[in-house]
Amino acid sequence: MDALIRMIWKHIGYCCFLLSVLCFLPSICSAEFYRYTDKDGRMVFVDDISKIPPEHLDQIRTYKEQYDNLPEETKAILMDRDRNVEASQRDRIRGEENALREQKQQEKNLTNIVIEGNKILVPVTLGHDGVETEAMLVLDTGATIIALHREIADQLEIKDAKKARFRVVGGNTIETDVVQLSYVKVGPHLKEKLHAGIIDHQGVAVSYNGLLGMNFLRGLAYSIDFDNQVIKWHQ
Repeated sequence: MDALIRMIWKHIGYCCFLLSVLCFLPSICSAEFYRYTDKDGRMVFVDDISKIPPEHLDQIRTYKEQYDNLPEETKAILMDRDRNVEASQRDRIRGEENALREQKQQEKNLTNIVIEGNKILVPVTLGHDGVETEAMLVLDTGATIIALHREIADQLEIKDAKKARFRVVGGNTIETDVVQLSYVKVGPHLKEKLHAGIIDHQGVAVSYNGLLGMNFLRGLAYSIDFDNQVIKWHQ
């Protein structure tokens, strides 16, 4: 009889032990900690969300605590390892973003051109009183102002031109209609309220629509890459 009672109590004790383990297990599995990045760029881990400064609450990330059952020293080593891994990943992403930003900046400072013999044809965007059009202009440092073929002036619906004289390539001076454009844009550069002469092109058809003169080019640093047919704009 005593043996039976001892066996019953033994089973009861075993069941109580299992029950206590099962009750404690969810707290281990559900433990969480939080991560945020402080103002100095350091990752900080805390086990209580109330320890996070209010200004960093929008960037917290929640983690299941996988090291709760380990000694504090081991836990600290593993968490430090995780910090280093994430810091390395963050640095890699930041490096890729910087490289992409630099590449975009370099592309922004390049303008594709067309070389025809001794002529450099530059794509230009022209605006006048709310009307915009595209044109190919010959880069001409000998022209005082921009010169547009009549067809481009018609596309811009120019009605307010006035008579004036200006110098063109070779130093020749001509009298023609002159208009003030709203803006002229080439590559990353945009200039407003520039004057342009309107000329009637005569002779054989050409692949350009006028001249890009010094009133746009003045003050801009650039070089011509003839092999790759691009203008490189410099700071």
